[in-house]
Amino acid sequence: MTNHRTPTLTTLVLAITTVAFLAACSPGGGASPTPEPTPKPTPTPIAQPVATLEEAAQVVLASDPRFAGVTKLDPNLIGASAWWEGRAVDGGFEIVVTIGWGDCPAGCINKHRWTYGVAGDASLTLVAEEGEPLPAGGVPAY
Repeated sequence: MTNHRTPTLTTLVLAITTVAFLAACSPGGGASPTPEPTPKPTPTPIAQPVATLEEAAQVVLASDPRFAGVTKLDPNLIGASAWWEGRAVDGGFEIVVTIGWGDCPAGCINKHRWTYGVAGDASLTLVAEEGEPLPAGGVPAY
């Protein structure tokens, strides 16, 4: 006489869990591939004279490698961590670059700002620098 055992619910759940775990841990199993990072654009040099706010911003962004990939502030974008904004002033433009980190979808807990004056001849002056010190490991990814 043959003895047939019916698996219990606990045995079935354990078997399914084990198979799912092994599939997720195997190469290519369960996990979605990590997307390749998008390269950050490099600002192009501006010929003199600087006549627009965008040209003034390009002069500032090209002046510091930490500003690579910084884009113009979009007030409708949630979670931005690096942006520039500016205005025309007597004799040129004022450009403010902000880099933030720490929960940027909620507005960034920490921020560091640089304010530059850009004259029509593309000369650049650091007017002010303020905010939290940048992390020791370098500028946060944005």
